[in-house]
Amino acid sequence: MNNHGNDHRPAGLLLDVYRAHHNGDCTNGGISAAADTLLLVGVLDERRARTGRIAPLPSGCTPHGARSHVGGREQISPTVAVQLRRYAFIEGSHAALVGVEWNADHRRYELTESGRVVMFGGNYAGTFDSRLGELAERYLGHRSMILPVHDRIED
Repeated sequence: MNNHGNDHRPAGLLLDVYRAHHNGDCTNGGISAAADTLLLVGVLDERRARTGRIAPLPSGCTPHGARSHVGGREQISPTVAVQLRRYAFIEGSHAALVGVEWNADHRRYELTESGRVVMFGGNYAGTFDSRLGELAERYLGHRSMILPVHDRIED
């Protein structure tokens, strides 16, 4: 568990951000533009309906708190959820990471950019930890150790 004050946030799975540096920031200032790590904290399953409800990660998928240690110093990683959607014109589903933030009043994570269209900004996040692959297999039917980050917003 995480001890930010006493808000009792669930823990998450730490992911590394992968980006092509020669392209510059294609996220338009998204959460993965400067962060080296993201903290996966939940699942937003919108394959049947868009509810906006972020479910916590299944037990066994949360080894880390919201703080991580990188380069000998503690840092707070931006939080994300796996958003699951159905493909528009073909059979099957796809997954992407989207930004979420803790709502202390409701004691749950909510979409950071609720009501806005977020898209792929060129960066990916993943881990060598098998729990991400197991999570992808549970929801998508296949293992994936890396997912696209949907954090680009155009005004």
